[in-house]
Amino acid sequence: MKGLPVETANHAPRRDVRGIARAILLLLTYALALLVSVIQGLTLYAGSSVEDGRITLSSLSIVQFDGIIPSSTSDSYLVRIHLFFSSLGYEHPSASTAGVLSSWPRLPHDIMTIGEQLDVPSSAWACLVSGSECTSPFYRAFRSGYFGLPTETLTYFGIYYAFFFIGVVLLKEVLIFVRPSWLRCRCYFGFLKRKCSCPRGTREEIEALPSAFWDGYRMWLWPTLAFAAFTPAHIQFLNGWVLKTHVNLLGLEGVNARFGRGFVVMQAVALGASFVAIGFLYLRKQLGSKANRMEQQGVLGGSDGTKTKGASAI
Repeated sequence: MKGLPVETANHAPRRDVRGIARAILLLLTYALALLVSVIQGLTLYAGSSVEDGRITLSSLSIVQFDGIIPSSTSDSYLVRIHLFFSSLGYEHPSASTAGVLSSWPRLPHDIMTIGEQLDVPSSAWACLVSGSECTSPFYRAFRSGYFGLPTETLTYFGIYYAFFFIGVVLLKEVLIFVRPSWLRCRCYFGFLKRKCSCPRGTREEIEALPSAFWDGYRMWLWPTLAFAAFTPAHIQFLNGWVLKTHVNLLGLEGVNARFGRGFVVMQAVALGASFVAIGFLYLRKQLGSKANRMEQQGVLGGSDGTKTKGASAI
């Protein structure tokens, strides 16, 4: 009975382990891309509605500060105001009351609206609408003038940019498996041609490209995931920083303007996940390169000792 060549038989299990590891790394990369998408979706959804006296996903607010109604027992305030991606909202936990206002903060108009909805006497903000004196030190501090964030269009661009590029990456991943010839492209810059990963040739030639080629293609494609995670987080952080700085400069005690912990953690997770995904793809590429070198040396191959032929995106 004729058996496998000893060298091939010894290395076949190692080749199988590498193949399984490469497939797992690719699946983990997809899972991380999904995680980034979910986080951006939650950021977009947070603050969109009120349920049972609480704002939806209030823990994901970009910035929060206290105000409106002073506490009778300390220098703090009882109402918490939240800046979200899609709204400005408030919560009054003691009264189980919450509300969502405009899609973009306009101060002091919004804090007057909150006061009206919470039945705060209009004398509290009288100095903001007339020459009378404000009876509330909180409202009095906002007499300096109108405040609004200048980057509303840029903020929406950032979040939809993220969804667009994540969608493009995942669509191209589908095409790698089902119709790779649709990914045919050209390298227009001479200095990039040596490193260009564009698939070129006929449909049959592109479909026969080995998995090592698609690993290189992915290393050009997937870094856009990091930009998709960084761009909206960076823009929202700047918006939050501007509002936080403005409120803190008013010099009010007990307001405590700060970044939302949930927002910071979630955006850090999204950014970290995008870089880990790229790292997984790099590791997958290295595993494939090592296997290819061994095949070229005749160490790995088919059952007859020859090199493995044919294309595989996995």
